[in-house]
Amino acid sequence: MQEPVYRRRVSSGSEGSNPLECEELFVVAVDFGTSYTGYAYAQRDSFETDPLKLCGMKIDGNQKLEKVPSSVLLTPEDAFHSFGRAAELTYEEKCTEGETDWKLFKNFKMHLYNTNCKKTNRNLIIEDCRGQTISAMTLFSLLLGYLKKTFLQQLEDFVRGVGEDCVRWVITVPAIWDDSAKQFMREAAEKAGFKKNKITLALEPECAALYCGFLIQDLRATLQEEMLKILGPGARYLLLDIGGGTVDITAHEVSGEFQYDELFAANGGPWGGENVNLAFQDYLRQILTDDTFSEFCRNHTEDFYDLMDDFERKKRKFDYTKMKDVVIRLPYFLSKQIDSSSVAANLAVIDHDKLKIPFSRMLKFFDDTIDKISRHIKNKLQEGALENITSVILVGGFSVSSIVKDRLKKVFPNDTFFHCPENAEVATLSGAVIYGQIQLRKNCTTPEAPKPRINACLPAIHSRRSRYTYGIDSHVPFNPEKHPESKKFRDGREAFCKDFFWVFLRAGTKLTQSKKGIMRTFTVDKDTKTLDVVIYRTENADPKFVDDPACYRLGKLIVDMREGVGMKNREIKIGLQYNDTELSVYAINNRDEIIKTTFDMLDAV
Repeated sequence: MQEPVYRRRVSSGSEGSNPLECEELFVVAVDFGTSYTGYAYAQRDSFETDPLKLCGMKIDGNQKLEKVPSSVLLTPEDAFHSFGRAAELTYEEKCTEGETDWKLFKNFKMHLYNTNCKKTNRNLIIEDCRGQTISAMTLFSLLLGYLKKTFLQQLEDFVRGVGEDCVRWVITVPAIWDDSAKQFMREAAEKAGFKKNKITLALEPECAALYCGFLIQDLRATLQEEMLKILGPGARYLLLDIGGGTVDITAHEVSGEFQYDELFAANGGPWGGENVNLAFQDYLRQILTDDTFSEFCRNHTEDFYDLMDDFERKKRKFDYTKMKDVVIRLPYFLSKQIDSSSVAANLAVIDHDKLKIPFSRMLKFFDDTIDKISRHIKNKLQEGALENITSVILVGGFSVSSIVKDRLKKVFPNDTFFHCPENAEVATLSGAVIYGQIQLRKNCTTPEAPKPRINACLPAIHSRRSRYTYGIDSHVPFNPEKHPESKKFRDGREAFCKDFFWVFLRAGTKLTQSKKGIMRTFTVDKDTKTLDVVIYRTENADPKFVDDPACYRLGKLIVDMREGVGMKNREIKIGLQYNDTELSVYAINNRDEIIKTTFDMLDAV
């Protein structure tokens, strides 16, 4: 393969310095999924000629734009061994040989999604299939480190002399993750050796939307006209990113040419395709008893994974319109355990090693998951949140299922246009590379900065909506008409209300790049070396008190009062804003200078 030529800017440095100033020549996106994970990359310069020209990771010696199972195998010493299907196969071999102290972790990304609204912390522990544990931070960083090392080796094989300083990394995260989970992912990447200033976190549904926008350019004129109804200026669409673990639901209005405004804060839930697999496992538990199935999972691990791999393949190919039963291979242990009465009442065994799942039962495996997605969307329709939505875009691995698409169509008005783009399984991964390319150009201020192909206009997420209300614990003058007596306290002669939720930023607020929350002024005495400020968050747009049931402690801001703050007039202002997808809290002194701060959302409190 001929090595490509990369443009580098000549430095005017003195003799003996490096004559080449390293630029970010590649964008690499890592789509860390619940069920499947992978990376894709592109040269920076290819964006101008072909934004969709992407390269994938090497799988079985071949470069493919696809993902592999999110499985990580660790040695008994907790060292990284392998990833993907290779990890599963090696683990099966180790189990067969009786080496049960190896650890296999699957679907562990879901541990960062908190359904109880409580935040992620650094002490999070994850169990493998046998109950063996490891720190979540360690596990995530080991996998990210492996992906980083694999890409850099792939790059070295392709072109020599280009190091990691020439790479911009984009790591995808679900839009429904809270701020602490995003910080967790960033810290895991930094622990894995990613440089802090080279990491961008991108929201999965936004990446998919950008991919769809660029995909229009490669369609025939007749199809372009149809697609522009979805993504043309003024259009409003709903995007459902239905993956293995979660469903991200977001809605955009196209405010300009490929400029997207979020209509409401992203939402969703743990209703991904893995739930269908769990329904199948529950079915087997009912037939075999819970103890027998647990013994099967624990002592016949290789057979269990083979069984679930076979079911996954059949699930993906399941065509409910043909009304056919589904046959999967049955491990010997299970076939031996199924007694005749259970067989007669629940299922059929063929040739002692095949399990026939009746068509009606297979449908039921999908029911609960699809019903939860449908109910959530119906609630949004009733609330009026989806008013004037005329199109629905489906992306993600589970979205390609015909039963998912057809059942969801019934939730919307008949004239709603549905679109599932080509390669919907990797729409987020592909869009994440595009997102990184756009960020490079937005941040580049040099005159010779390359411009994109599409009408010299950078597609972008123009605005988002705040998912939470953020604030601090404060006290205000007591008002008996507004405040309960239990919150009353006195300071001298004055009565105050304690635990008051002082708002920086409200849920639903439109966020743009320049949008900042309200600033709060603090006066600090001369002996104070550090100021600790606890930040709270809630989904309620109008919270009253920080100890309300729906309010949670998000993290702590530590302000260093020894630098940038004089001994007199020790006033500082604290504010909050979003930098693209990540929350930041900052402090400034009375000269409007930024003060050194640390904002920790992963403390264990």
